[in-house]
Order: sequence, then C-alpha cells, then structure tokens
Amino acid sequence: MKYPLLISILFCTLFSCKATPREAPVPLLEFKPGMIDKKLYKGKIKDGKHWKDKRGENVVILTQTGIYWSNVYDATRGAKIYAYHFIKTGEDSFKEVWKISEVVEECAFEVKCDFFSNSLSITDLDGDGIAEVGFLLYKGCKPEAGPEEKKLVFYEGKELYTIKGTTTVVKGTEKLGGEKVVEKRFEAAPEEFLDFANKQWSRFGISKAVK
Repeated sequence: MKYPLLISILFCTLFSCKATPREAPVPLLEFKPGMIDKKLYKGKIKDGKHWKDKRGENVVILTQTGIYWSNVYDATRGAKIYAYHFIKTGEDSFKEVWKISEVVEECAFEVKCDFFSNSLSITDLDGDGIAEVGFLLYKGCKPEAGPEEKKLVFYEGKELYTIKGTTTVVKGTEKLGGEKVVEKRFEAAPEEFLDFANKQWSRFGISKAVK
C-alpha cells in the first residue's frame, strides 16, 4: 500500500505538482507610426505595438491631442487620449477592432490626461493564440498636486476588463489616494489576467509629493 504513495510523492517531486504555465510568447514585429493611415485615428501617436497572432497582423496605437482650449472666454482647457486596435486586412489596409477614449474638459486648473509611459503590453497569458493588450492611463483637473484618476485597460479580442481607482502620492509617512476597484468581469476570465493586471497596477502611478 505504500508503493502508490511513494510513486505519487516521486511524481510530484519531479514535476512539482504544478500546472504548466500557459503563457505563450507573442511574435512582436517592427512598429512604424506611418503604417496606419492618419484618417483612421485622432491625435498624435505616443506609443504603438505591432505583432502577429492567429488572427493575423495586429497594430495598437495610443494617441493624444495634447492640451487645448475648451473655452477661451472661461479660460478653461482640455485634453483627450485614444487607444485603437487595428487588424491588417490587405497590403496597406487595416480594420478597426476596438477604440477607447478618455477626456478632461473645461478645466480651469492643471489638466492631466495621458497614458503611463511604457505601460503598453502585448501578452498571451492563457496561451490561446490570441494576444491580450493592456495599458494604464491617468487624468484629472485639480488646483494643486494630489491623487489623479487612474485606470487599467485590458483587452483580449473585443473583451474588455478594467481596474479603476486613483494614483498614490506618498507624503512623508502618509499615503494619499491609492483607491482600487477591480471590475467583476475579471472573475470569469483566466486567473492569469487578473494576476498580470494587479502587477501592472502596482508598477504605475506611485509618486512622492514635492516639498
């Protein structure tokens, strides 16, 4: 009766009794801003990725308008940001898969509306051959420095998952902001999605207050 147990222990030792990670590498291709017709998007390109998965060639771009006058008479300003996912349909043609945007309008204070630099990620965490796209952004309109709205966007195909909250500002021993609300849709997604999203959330949007 001891032999089956010993065999099980030996098997677990050799194979660590853990599920094999499903994450698969995503072949990244060279990204060139000019590969997407300017008529297909608004703003100026800040970042982009070009890759291939089982759907074909894909391109994601993050764009921004920069700060502009919302109302000259009220001396208010605004800013908009956009994210687009395109899939290649021909030699030089692309079709939009999804688009998302954020805006700050009629702000009489300092306008904040931008993507976190280097937050754009392309992954295949569940190894199904369809890449996921993730990025983080922040926005706000405040008279003084402090926590801003913060959002993580995570797509697989057209399925959207989000985490919303605020940035964290460290002031001495005190932490301001840091709110976080995970969308319930993550519960039905592969667990790798939320694990990755939580790590990305922790990487961006933490700063020290300027004395």
